Amino acid sequence: MDRYKVATLCLLLARVVYTINWFNIASIFYLIASDFGTNIAILGIISASFLIGVGLFQVPAGIIAAKIGARKIAIYGIMIASSAALVTGLASDTAQIILLRFIVGIGMACFFGPSVILISRYLGKESEGLGIGLLNSSHALGGIVGLFGWAILAETLGWRGTVILSGGLGITTAIILSIALVRHEDEIQKEFRIKTSHVLDTLFNKSLIILGLTLLGFQAGSSMILTFSVFYFEDHLKIGPVEAGLIGSLSLIVALISSPLFGRIYDKFGNARKLLFISGILSAISMLGLTTNSLYVLATSVIMTGFFLSAGFVIVYAKAKEINRSQPHYQTLAVSYVNGISLFGVFWVPVLFSFIVNGLGYEVAWLLGALVVILLVFPILKLK
Repeated sequence: MDRYKVATLCLLLARVVYTINWFNIASIFYLIASDFGTNIAILGIISASFLIGVGLFQVPAGIIAAKIGARKIAIYGIMIASSAALVTGLASDTAQIILLRFIVGIGMACFFGPSVILISRYLGKESEGLGIGLLNSSHALGGIVGLFGWAILAETLGWRGTVILSGGLGITTAIILSIALVRHEDEIQKEFRIKTSHVLDTLFNKSLIILGLTLLGFQAGSSMILTFSVFYFEDHLKIGPVEAGLIGSLSLIVALISSPLFGRIYDKFGNARKLLFISGILSAISMLGLTTNSLYVLATSVIMTGFFLSAGFVIVYAKAKEINRSQPHYQTLAVSYVNGISLFGVFWVPVLFSFIVNGLGYEVAWLLGALVVILLVFPILKLK
C-alpha cells in the first residue's frame, strides 16, 4: 500500500482514539461522582478545565508547529493527551482529575491543527476538503464510541479501567504515528525562524476571525445538541434512556457520511461563503424541530441538524488552511487559531441554555439557540 495511504489511515485511527479520550469522561461522570462523593458542579469544572486546555493552547501549538513541523507536534500531542488520560485512572481526588484533564486538552490542541495539515498534504490539493471531511467523520465515530461504548465498558471495567484503556490505546497510536507519518520536505526546518510579524498577520487576519466566529455558530449548535438533547428527551419528554440515547447520537452518526460529502462538495465547487451561510441557516431551522413532542420529528430534527452542522467544521478548516497558503509554515497556526476562537467562545452557550431552560422552558431555549446559530453565521457574508 502507498505510504501516503498508510499515513492517512493512521491519522484517522489516531483521530478516533483522540475523540474517545475527549468524550469518554462525559459518559462515566456518574461513576466518578459516586466514587468521590461529589456532585455535578465539580464534574462541570473537570469539563471546563479540559476545554480551557484545548482552547488556550491552539495558538501556541500552531506556532510550535511552524518551527518543528506538523508531524512532530502531532505525535507529541497524542502522546501528551494519552499519557494524561491514562494517569487519570490513578487519580486519588477530583483536583488531580481537573489538572489531568487540562493536560489532556493541551495535548489535543497540539494534535488537531497538524492533523488537518498532514491529511491535506497526503491526499493532495484536489482532495483537501475530502481529507478534512474524513477527519471529521473519525471525530464523529470516536464520539459515538466514547459516549456510548465507554459507558457500557465502565459497567464491567469501572471508570478507572476505561480511562486507563483509552489512554493506553492513545499511546499506542502515538507510537504508530511516529512510524507511519511521512516526513515531508517542509518538515526539515532547522534554519527556519518564526517571525513575530508573520504570527501577528495570522492572528489579526480579518478572514480568519470571520471564519472563527462562523465556526463558533456551528460549535454552539453542536454543543447544545450533544450536551442537552439526551437529557431533554428523558427529563422533559419522558422518553426511555435507550431511545433517548439513540436519538441523541443520530447527529454524530449522520456526520460519518455528511462530513466527507461536504468535503468533496467544497473540493469541487469552492465558495465557502455561500456553503457556510446556507448550511448554518438550515442547521438552525432544523433545530426548531426539537420544540415538538413527535418522536419522528425529533429524530428528523437531530439528523438534519447534525447533517448541516458537519459542513461548518469541514469547510471552515479547509478555507482557513487556504488563507495562509502563501505562508505554508503558518497554515497550522491558521487552522488552530480558528478552532481556538470557536472553542473559547462556546463556553457561555451551555450556561445560557441552562439559564433559559430554568426560567422559560426548553421550547424557548431551543428557539433562542437556533437564533444564536443564525446570528453567529451572518459574519461569513463579509468573507472575501
